Order: sequence, then C-alpha cells, then structure tokens
Amino acid sequence: MFSPMKLLVLVAIIAVIWFGFKAIGKRNKIREEKAEALAREESNTSSRDQDS
Repeated sequence: MFSPMKLLVLVAIIAVIWFGFKAIGKRNKIREEKAEALAREESNTSSRDQDS
C-alpha cells in the first residue's frame, strides 16, 4: 500500500510547495516595503516643495 518511495515523493512535493509559498510571501513583503518607502519619500518631497 505505502511504499517508501511514494512517501518520499509525497514529502518532496509538499516541501516544494511549502518553500514556494514562503518565497512568494517574502517577495511580496519586500515589494510592499519598497512601495511604502517610495510613498514616504514622495510625500516628504512633496511636503518640502509646498513649504518652499
């Protein structure tokens, strides 16, 4: 019924999916942080322009 090879393949598939989702989540978090930093930089620049 359960052969060691089938179990090993199942574990490998689950690991690939798990690490794939972790990588995608990390990439999205980095993108969000960059977007927030850019928005802060733009808001600081525009507020300085209005003060002048």
